[in-house]
Amino acid sequence: MSSSSFFPEVSVPSNKLAELGTISLHKLQVGSVSEQNLLLKTCIEDGFFFLDLTHPSYESLLSDIDIAFKLSGALFNYPPEIKTLFDVDKVSDLKINGYKPKGRNIVGNGKSDGFESWVLPRNGLLQLTNEPFSHPPAIASNLPSLCGLVGGLGAAAHIIFSSLSTSLSIPEGQRLEDFQRESCPSPDILRLLKYHANTNTECIPQTPHTDLGSLTFVFSSTPGLQVLPMSVGQKPGTYSESDWRYVPPRPGHAVVNIGDCVSVMTNGLLKSALHRVGPVQGCAMPERYSLAYLMRPEDQTVLRVLDSPLIPRPISHGDDVVTSGEWIRKKFKALRGQKDAGNFDKIIAGGRGILI
Repeated sequence: MSSSSFFPEVSVPSNKLAELGTISLHKLQVGSVSEQNLLLKTCIEDGFFFLDLTHPSYESLLSDIDIAFKLSGALFNYPPEIKTLFDVDKVSDLKINGYKPKGRNIVGNGKSDGFESWVLPRNGLLQLTNEPFSHPPAIASNLPSLCGLVGGLGAAAHIIFSSLSTSLSIPEGQRLEDFQRESCPSPDILRLLKYHANTNTECIPQTPHTDLGSLTFVFSSTPGLQVLPMSVGQKPGTYSESDWRYVPPRPGHAVVNIGDCVSVMTNGLLKSALHRVGPVQGCAMPERYSLAYLMRPEDQTVLRVLDSPLIPRPISHGDDVVTSGEWIRKKFKALRGQKDAGNFDKIIAGGRGILI
């Protein structure tokens, strides 16, 4: 998807780029120890990395990603009366199927978000449950490619989880991939997003947040994704807008980040990094499309620290241990601005002092 001529293509200044590692999925797949070590290092230090998918064996996956982007145009061009028939808040308790209009989430300072999204459930696409999977004709006509995309990214995630579990000496039955079995239902979603153009150079269409699940794959052709380095913003008032760093799109690569659930299960060793989408500094926000595949542990997974000699032990288990399903509900309450959600900064932003 390209920006209009009113919002010309912009480049990100080199001093504003995030310094992220690049991991080859193919090297992980064939068991490269050096690549496994690099993956662990970048997940501990940054929680974000580029995933190289340029090996010929992933051509089909990249083709399915292109088809999903074309599908985005058709979905978001549906008239409002059609889109509201699939309202995500009415269709799905866990927000895993349907359409979200622009402006439903909070951004901060009383403002609302600037993007639409359409969520597709892994369970529905792969027919892993008997739950209804309502969807419009544009999705129905692209089901083979969508299933290929979800299956391909699920397999990639399994490779990443397996590598991290081995590197951390996590025992059988507690390995990260054990909580997200490829043949079992889970609340994983494919999310298509459309960010609306805005001439305000200071607009922030998406609230700073950490991802609620375990692993996220992001694809886009337009700059806008920003990450706050783990070295800043650990205490309220200790960061500024200039600390944000841009993660530019890279052809043939996914941007991958660790989510809250994996961070909790490794007692913070693997980082769930704070990120958002916004315009390049000093430039207008262009119309922007992106695609995200969000992995979540199976609903009943208890989010507790895993047994490993390399994972620091918690001081106490506390009284707020939750399951994956409970955490998803709590996170969405906070994103929707519901007053009973709890500590907003802790839930949405990992306690980085951004939303207080």
